[in-house]
Amino acid sequence: MAERKQVMDIHANSSGITQAESNEQQRNWNDKMWSVKASDSLSNYDPTRKHLNFEVAKGGIIQPIDTSKSIAQKMAESLASRGIKDPNDRPNVRRRQNILAQFVFGGSRERMLNLAFGSQNVSLEKGADNSHLCRTKDIEDWAKDVYDFVAKRFGDDNIVGFYVHLDETNPHIHCSVIPMDNERGRISWRAVFGKDKYQMANIFRKLHDDLEKEVGQKWGLERGNDIAVTKARHRSISEYRLDLISEVTRLQTTKEDLLKQIHRAEIKLKGISTMIANLHTRKEEVQEQIDLIARQFGQDGVDNADLAMQMSKLHKEMESIDEKIALRQKMLDDANATITEAKQRLAEMKYEHSRMQEVLGEDRDLQSIQLQRNMLATFNSMLVSSLEPLVSTLTDRQQEILNESGYSDLMRNSSQIINCAMLLSLGYIREATTYAESCGGGGSPGSGWGRDKDEDDDYWWRRCIAVSAAMMRPAMAKRKYRSR
Repeated sequence: MAERKQVMDIHANSSGITQAESNEQQRNWNDKMWSVKASDSLSNYDPTRKHLNFEVAKGGIIQPIDTSKSIAQKMAESLASRGIKDPNDRPNVRRRQNILAQFVFGGSRERMLNLAFGSQNVSLEKGADNSHLCRTKDIEDWAKDVYDFVAKRFGDDNIVGFYVHLDETNPHIHCSVIPMDNERGRISWRAVFGKDKYQMANIFRKLHDDLEKEVGQKWGLERGNDIAVTKARHRSISEYRLDLISEVTRLQTTKEDLLKQIHRAEIKLKGISTMIANLHTRKEEVQEQIDLIARQFGQDGVDNADLAMQMSKLHKEMESIDEKIALRQKMLDDANATITEAKQRLAEMKYEHSRMQEVLGEDRDLQSIQLQRNMLATFNSMLVSSLEPLVSTLTDRQQEILNESGYSDLMRNSSQIINCAMLLSLGYIREATTYAESCGGGGSPGSGWGRDKDEDDDYWWRRCIAVSAAMMRPAMAKRKYRSR
C-alpha cells in the first residue's frame, strides 16, 4: 500500500505577503502569465486544471478564489477593523517582527490526488490536457476540516488567506494566519508559537499530533515524520520556493526590459523635441516672410498678383508646419506617457524584486537559475553558429563528425542537457550524474571534473553543456566528446 502521510509545513514571515506571492496563491494571472508559468521548466502548473482551484472563506465557506483584494490588503483591512497595528508598519523599524504564519497543508501525492479527483484519470505530464476533470466533494470537505482546525486554534478572524491548489502535481493548501496575542490585542509570534526554538518545536510537534487526530485519521493520512529528525523539506514548499526564485529572475528580466524601453523612449523623445524646435524655427521664418509680403501689398512698382501667389504658398506651408507640429506633439506626448508608465512600472518592479530577494536571501537556487539563463544564452549562440544550413549537403563521414561533436544531442535533448549542465557548473557532480542516469543517460563527467582557474565563463559553460550532452547519452552510445 502506498505511503499515506500528512504534511503541515509552517514558515514565519516578517516581511509580509508580496504582490507576487499573493498573485501566486490566488492564481491572479492573465493568460500570458499562465503561459509563462506553464512553460517554466521548474514549475508544474497545469492551466487545464486552474478552474478546480478554490478557497475556503470566513466561516468555512467553499467558493471560487476571490482576487478582488490581495492577501496584504485583506490583512490590512482585518487589522484596521479591529484597531490593531502592524508592528513593522512604522518608520525606521530596526528589527522586524514575525507578523504571519504561512502554512502549507497536504499529504502523500497518491492519497491527495485520490482525495481531489477520485477514480478519474489524471495525467501529470507537462502539457497534458486535464480539462475533463471535476474536483470531488472529499477534497472540499478535507479543506474545510483543515480550515476548522486552523480557526479553532488561531481564530477565524486571523486567517487572511486559505487557498486550495489542484492544478499542481500534489494538491495542497496555502494558509496565511496572523499570530494574535488575544489577551493584549496585538500581533505576537512569541505569544502564539513560543519564546524560543524549544518552545516552538514543542508547539509545532503538538500541532502535527493534533492535526493527525482531528483531521488526518478521518481522511486516511498518518502523521508525517518529524522534520527535525528527517531534515527533509516538503516538496510543495520546495516547489513554491523554486517558483519564487523563478519570479525573482522574471522580475529582473522585466526590470532590464523596462530600462531598455525607457532608454529607447528617451532617445525618441530627444529626436522629436529637436524636430519640433526646428519646425517652430521654420514657422517663425515663414511668418516673417508673410509679414514682409503683407507690407509690400499696394506699393508702387510691385506685382500684387505675384505677391498674392507667394502669400498663398506660404500660408499652405504654414498649415503644413502646424499639422507636422501637432503630429509630433502627439508623438512627444506618447513618448512622455511611455516613459512615465515605464518608470512607474520600473519602480514597482524594483520594489517587488527587492522584497522577493529579501524573502529568498542569499539563495543557492537563485544562483542556479541565473546560471541557467546565462547558459541558455550561450547554448542559443552555439546553435546559431552551428552548421545547420549545411547539414543536408554533408557526407556520411561529415554527418558522423557532427554527431560526435554533440550537435545532434543538443538539438534533440536541449532541456535535459541544460539542467544537467547547470548542476555540473555548480559542482554538484553526484546530483548531475544521478539526474543523467534518471533520464536514461549513462555515467559521470569523469574524475578530475571542474573549472580551470583561467577559464572564462563562456568557455566554461560550453564545456558544461558539452559534457552534459555526453552524460545524457545511453551508456552504450558514449563518444569521445566529453574529453575535448
